[in-house]
Amino acid sequence: MASGTALYVGRFRLFHKGYLEVIKYILEESSSSLIIAVGAAEVSHREDNPFTGEERVSIIESALMQQGLRPKVQVIPIGETNARYEDWTQLVQSLCPPFQLVYSWSELVRLLFERAGYATKPVPQFSRGEFSFAFIVDKIINDKPWEDLVPGAVVEFIRKQRLDQRLKRLCSIG
Repeated sequence: MASGTALYVGRFRLFHKGYLEVIKYILEESSSSLIIAVGAAEVSHREDNPFTGEERVSIIESALMQQGLRPKVQVIPIGETNARYEDWTQLVQSLCPPFQLVYSWSELVRLLFERAGYATKPVPQFSRGEFSFAFIVDKIINDKPWEDLVPGAVVEFIRKQRLDQRLKRLCSIG
């Protein structure tokens, strides 16, 4: 039975259906509410992190709204440029409402939160090969169909903001 609040930590560089499945899983299995911590929010306009923290938050919120999950989920950007490992969990705690359980794909993130006294769980995998940043970006920059790999609201946001064009430009620089 879901109870309490969970924290889901990641960069969410391109919000895809795999992330959405993880969110649904967390809400069903472990938590009545969820905080999504969008890491590296200060990093953008790079091939490996093309969207701003604000854009990533908006993309996630639009997908959650479309799925009817927005009331249960809070999305918070976490800037971390100068955070040392020892200070990082305190930074996240200072920016987020209280939470009891931490989910992350990153072993390091889970280790840091365990050291800070939190229970942690790895993020379950949902079609990891298809639902990956690199796989979807490759499709976008090579003008191959990608829209079925992300929620409809994400497609709309990317097209409206011309983020697909940004991706193509950033990837042609490298």
